[in-house]
Amino acid sequence: MSAARTVYHMRVTEIIDHTPGIRELVLKTETPGEFSFRAGQFVMLNVPQGEAKPILRAYSIASDDRNKNGFRLLFKYVENGIASTFVWALKGGELINFTGPFGKVFFQEPPTPQVVFLNTGSGISQHLCYLLSKKEQYPDIRYRMLFGVRSEKDMYYQKEIESLAQGLKDFKFEFVLSRPETAWTGKKGYVQHFLSEFDYKNIPTTFYLCGNGGMIKEVKHQLLEVDGLDKKSVWSEAFD
Repeated sequence: MSAARTVYHMRVTEIIDHTPGIRELVLKTETPGEFSFRAGQFVMLNVPQGEAKPILRAYSIASDDRNKNGFRLLFKYVENGIASTFVWALKGGELINFTGPFGKVFFQEPPTPQVVFLNTGSGISQHLCYLLSKKEQYPDIRYRMLFGVRSEKDMYYQKEIESLAQGLKDFKFEFVLSRPETAWTGKKGYVQHFLSEFDYKNIPTTFYLCGNGGMIKEVKHQLLEVDGLDKKSVWSEAFD
């Protein structure tokens, strides 16, 4: 049966509110009893609509693809959004439905000496999936990640990323804040402003972009049209 037709019934085992606008669901398979996917793929949440057909919304999986018993998803709150209204009303323990997996933005193997992740909002989910799934197989790669959010109150996953980086030989991660408080001493602006720091013209590099469509468009323009990188060096998934 195709991924579009198989409906997976998943139990909400944990709800984590990282910020007022970012919610994480930890889901466990019920029926069928196993869910297989590849790092980088997404699922379609079937939002119930009473007697009508459910409305479908796509979310990238944020967990290790070696786990067949469930997965984690990150949700960004959209005011009056159909999926947001449904997800933020959950209390835990509910059985919710998904179809999938879908998507072909996979981690490219063998990897280049440098891998750069640029993400915004909940776009970090796909990149977490790559790292969790591949870090033991490729611990010596030079990994770089920039995570774009609006302000300090929107920052999340610091501890999880620091823990994930353990065992990796060369991993560096920074937040980029577009509207920081005056005391902020880290990177300011947008992730696309810092491309030159990666020395990708001299180091074979693969870029993975996930999040805001505007960011993705700007980065692709610089890398592909201005700098002339091969299109196979840049992989993207827009979250708008």
